Order: sequence, then structure tokens, then C-alpha cells
Amino acid sequence: MELLERFLAITDELTGVFRQKRTARRAASLMLAGLLCLGRRWITRLICTRGRDHRDWSADYKLFSRSPWDLKRLFLPALRRALPYFGDGPLVVAMDEFRARRGGRRVKRSRWTRDPLSPPFHVNFMKGIRFLQIAALLPLHRTHQVGCRSVPVSVVPLDLPQRPGRRASPEQMAAWEQECRQKNMCRQAVRELQQTRATCDELGAADKLLLATVDGGFCNRTLFRADLPRTVILARARKDAVLCRPARKKPGSARVYGKRKFTPEKVRTNTAIPWQETTIFYGGQWRSVRYKEVRNVLWQGGAGRRPLRLIVVAPTPYQLSPTGPRYYRQPAYLLVNENDLPSQTLLQAYFDRWQIEVNHRDEKQLIGIVDAQVWNDRSVDRVPAFMAASYAFLLLAALEAYGPERTHHYIEPPLWQRRRRRPSCLDLLNLLRQQATQRPDLYGKVDFHFEPIRLTTKLAA
Repeated sequence: MELLERFLAITDELTGVFRQKRTARRAASLMLAGLLCLGRRWITRLICTRGRDHRDWSADYKLFSRSPWDLKRLFLPALRRALPYFGDGPLVVAMDEFRARRGGRRVKRSRWTRDPLSPPFHVNFMKGIRFLQIAALLPLHRTHQVGCRSVPVSVVPLDLPQRPGRRASPEQMAAWEQECRQKNMCRQAVRELQQTRATCDELGAADKLLLATVDGGFCNRTLFRADLPRTVILARARKDAVLCRPARKKPGSARVYGKRKFTPEKVRTNTAIPWQETTIFYGGQWRSVRYKEVRNVLWQGGAGRRPLRLIVVAPTPYQLSPTGPRYYRQPAYLLVNENDLPSQTLLQAYFDRWQIEVNHRDEKQLIGIVDAQVWNDRSVDRVPAFMAASYAFLLLAALEAYGPERTHHYIEPPLWQRRRRRPSCLDLLNLLRQQATQRPDLYGKVDFHFEPIRLTTKLAA
């Protein structure tokens, strides 16, 4: 079965998301148009890609602004098809936030925030929208010599309160500060993890553990003290976090935390704690990783009385050339609120977390999740998630059609590119456009008329 055919088969499952079948057909058609479109993914260009630029276009906009459908259930087909890849192991997901530029005074969701690409010696600002994304990390290395594939299963905008003006009263500023504490990023992340856990239970994975890997921005008391049943948090911690052992039980003493404090950096430099070694799959091959492990530690300012597990990953040497000097990356310090999972599983999940950064790059540069210049408040929230869902369907369709490796079905890359074992997102888009040109009979049921030659002449629409 071809890539286009598998993609349309996944979009057929959107019938349960929308109330009407014609709305589901329109959504599937717009998803396919978003992947086949050339240039910026404006709604007008999606309409031209569908071949409906001389017909009424209002229904395409109303799909995002007025149609009653749930944003979170849009990813149900992706999560349902991702669950079998984990087998008997835990459901590993990565969670991270990213920012997309979006200007305009009429966009209520847009805020002035710090630009993450600004240099450390000069902080710049950007006006845009912050999104929270959860992606399933499919362990493809278990069966093939390819790295993990990250598939988005949730993309939601962060609801950040608007700061009052300079003439605001003290009561208004106090109310704004209270709202910021209630709607901060980590509290919304907890709600998304709870929703993901409930969705997995709904899909028949209630007996599986959910392992969420996050970066240092989520390593705080909000996540580690939250009520997350059957969910494990694996977070990268600071090297100077103050940890301790549980206090020894003495008659008449109510002490919980030990008097002796230590930091993850002291554990790394402590010669009394031996280094251990395991193998993880990263960068296309199995590699040896050295680490230290300390169980049953307490973080008084973070997790409180909940026992944690500290894993210290040794710096990894690397060379820029075969004859050049050896350099070392920075060590990593991980905190886990679970003491029974194998260390190899946790380290593999930590190294696989980088794939969500690949998702962010593909979604911004190739999928164009914030290209559409929509102004309706509901459309501003829905269009990025809609485009991210089409990206997730494309990744899963490629896995089901050709497997994880880059087979002969894909278009031959240019000579200056090294041969990759795993197809990139651009490989999938090129193959999808080729099949859409050769097999117009496949997308006739979604009211789609694709003419590449005509489309290239209407890119200015």
C-alpha cells in the first residue's frame, strides 16, 4: 500500500471527531492540501491546492472558526496507532514547549516573550504564541537499525494572562499575578499529562506505565508533586540542586530529611560511587554510556517527601575530525520519581527526547503550523494543532507503508547528501507529491483535485 493511500486511511478515522461526515471529508482534504502545498501554508493556498479557488471558500474557514470539534481528540488516530510500537515496555512520551512568531494586535493569544535564539549576552524579544507539545517516542531501534521516531500526539497553545497596562491599579496587578500562578506553563503541562493518561486508558493501555521525559524547565515542584497516576517523570535537573537522604528513624523524632545535603555535581565527583555502563541506541548505532545512580533521594524544595532517583550521565568525548583533539560534552543530571524501572530504559528515553526538537523544526520549516494568517480566536488555536496532526499522520503512514528504514520507494537523494537510514520529513513530502500526481484516483473521495503545473502558477494567491 502506498504512502498516499495509507495517509488517507488514517484520515478516515476522523469521522468520529467531527459531527458530520462532510466536515470530516473537508478536514481530510485540508490536511492533504497542507502537505502538498508549496510555499507558505496560508488557507488561501490550501484552497488553491485542492482546486477549489473558483468556488465558495467560506466553509474552509468555518471549519476552524465555527465547526464544533474537540482539539484534543484530533490526535486520537495518531495515538491509537502509536501504542502498538511500545510492546510490553512503558509508553514513552516527550513534552516540551516551543514558540512561534505571530504578530498582529487582533491575535489575543500572541504575547511578547523572550526569544530563545537570542545570544546569552543580549536578550531579545519576539511576539508570538507559546505551544505545549507531547510526542510519542516510538522505539524503532528495537527491530531496525534506525533511531527513535517522534510522533506528535498533542499540541495546545499556552494560555498566558495579558499583563495590565502601566496605569493599572494595585488590585489589578495582584489579580494578574494570581492568574499567572494559576496558569503557568507547568500547571498546564500537568493537565495535559493527565489528559494524555486518560486518553491512553480510553484506548486500552490502562495497564501500561506512562514515562514522560522533560527538560529542565519542567523540573520543579509543580510536576513532581502533582497527582499523576501511573505516570513517571524523567526530568533534567540542575547540577546544584540540593538533595539529601531520608533521615534515620529514631524514637521520638519526626525528622524526615537527613541533615547531610549534597548536589548532583558532588555525586559526579565522588569517587566512592562507582561508574556503571550500559548501551543505548543513538546517532544510528549502539553506544556505550557511563552513568552513576543514587536511589531513594529526597528533594526538599522540589518533590518533598516523595523519593526520587538520581542518574548522573558522564560527559561523552567526541572528535570533529579523525586526527583532531577530543572534546567533551557537558554531563547530564536526571531526576526520576520511580526507583524500579531499569536504568537502560530511562537513559534510552532521555536520549530519545531530542527527537521532539526535530518535530519542532519540521513543523515550523516544512509544515508551516503558524503560516496561516487567521484572526478568529478559535482558528488561532486550532490551525497549528490541525497542521501538526497532519504531520503526525504522515509519519505514521510512512511507517505503515514502507517501515522505519529508507527503502527504494523514496525518491533518490542528490549526490551531495549522505545516504540516510531513515527518511526525513522532506523525503515523505516529496514522495507524497509524486504519488498525488501519479494516482489521482486515490483522493477522489475527499473532494480533491490536484494539478501541480496549475498550482505552481498560482503561488501568489
